[in-house]
Amino acid sequence: MGEWRQAATSLQKYPRVATAVPVRISTVDPESDPVTGNRFFRSAEETTANLSRGGAFLRSWEPLESGRRVIVAIDMPLGGELQLTARVVWTRREMRGGSSQEVEAPGYGLEFFECSDRELARLDRLLDALGAAPPALSERDTQPPTPRI
Repeated sequence: MGEWRQAATSLQKYPRVATAVPVRISTVDPESDPVTGNRFFRSAEETTANLSRGGAFLRSWEPLESGRRVIVAIDMPLGGELQLTARVVWTRREMRGGSSQEVEAPGYGLEFFECSDRELARLDRLLDALGAAPPALSERDTQPPTPRI
């Protein structure tokens, strides 16, 4: 079936926050169209599956190749935008796990690099806010209990 996986992941240096944060990704280096030879930059809107001080995992049906440099733009909750430089460190296409037959989400792992102290402080504040946010209540949790007769 052509299932493919690139690069093994290692132990994480920073704790991850499981969260679905919308981000905008723009490639730093151009690529060439294989048909026309025209050079272009890739830009996409993705969603994180997790985020940390060291990087993120982005869900994507079209993961970028390992080694690509990107700019990650995150809208901050109180306004403004945080832009971080990152590199793609691993890529995962949809695939089935061993005997469990679980489907892993396609996407790619990013490692932030060359971030200023100011950018890291803003990222830390965002991570604190995401980690401190209470879990969303379902509609069932907000309805009064049904009386038993």
